[in-house]
Amino acid sequence: MLVPLYTLKLNQKILPRRVTIGRFDGVNPNLACATSAGKIFIHNPFTGGKMTHGGRLITGEQSVPDVYYLNIGQQISAVSSGCLSTDNRDVLFIGSQTHFLAYDVYNNTDLFYKEAPDGVNVISHGYIADQDVPLVFTGGNCSISGTCTLTCFLLLRG
Repeated sequence: MLVPLYTLKLNQKILPRRVTIGRFDGVNPNLACATSAGKIFIHNPFTGGKMTHGGRLITGEQSVPDVYYLNIGQQISAVSSGCLSTDNRDVLFIGSQTHFLAYDVYNNTDLFYKEAPDGVNVISHGYIADQDVPLVFTGGNCSISGTCTLTCFLLLRG
């Protein structure tokens, strides 16, 4: 029989299929979910309230400790996370009907923010065949886009 280890009351409506777990500091797992208000909330019980603030990252309510919000300002259609570099820190990938965002939660910075005219409905991350660099693919209504690294993405799409 499964027994919950803890319960977290979020006071937010969570959108279906827009939830991911990432190791944004390279060590501890964090829960990231899209809300109906165009925000991503990140539950990080390992920092003790000491995450970097500013930029897109804001603190949550006092009644829900260790929750931080990223204000995306658009309706979120896809969320995923994965590692793009050798430092083992995951990047948060966020898709909307008009843009694709790669966000470094640990440093509280946008890595890239690109227009996606066909929208982003699905985000997938991993390795293909004999490639030794990770790839990120985004699927829209009628197109598929991909990148091998942040630099490659900027050169190919920029």
